[in-house]
Amino acid sequence: MHTITLFQGTLPKNHLGNVVVQYQLPFPCRSLQIVLRTKEQDQKTAALLHEKEAEEAFLLHCGRAPKPEERERMLEQMKTEIQFSAFLSGVFMGNIHRPGKEKRMLFSSDAERTCGCMDRKGPYHGLLKLVIQSFGVLEETLFWELEISAEPAEDKRKERI
Repeated sequence: MHTITLFQGTLPKNHLGNVVVQYQLPFPCRSLQIVLRTKEQDQKTAALLHEKEAEEAFLLHCGRAPKPEERERMLEQMKTEIQFSAFLSGVFMGNIHRPGKEKRMLFSSDAERTCGCMDRKGPYHGLLKLVIQSFGVLEETLFWELEISAEPAEDKRKERI
């Protein structure tokens, strides 16, 4: 499988929303792989960037400052939450929502389907719409990279001599 395109970008701290990338596949594909990579910090380090905000929210909702164990529990529960969806020519292909710095979708009749993805048979061709959904970014800046790889469908027609 060969990389056919690569997109990169950033999300700012506390970002809530979507980034939509659209890409017209240049040829019918026998297999298609889409990988979203994020450069997240260690969760504990990133959560400390929000320590003051978390303590202020606790004070607002509970009417008091958090005890040390409550503060620690709050910070342990914070995380950067990114999900990733794919559509091909308006048809839902899948959604990856598990934690991790790499989210991978593989579509191929030759391989096991990626968990969270639909069982769509190829060839794959048309407008690929990819949605990066952010439900919160702990980092000051979160870098992301979206790689689309494909294997062309073989032309089964025989040339006439």
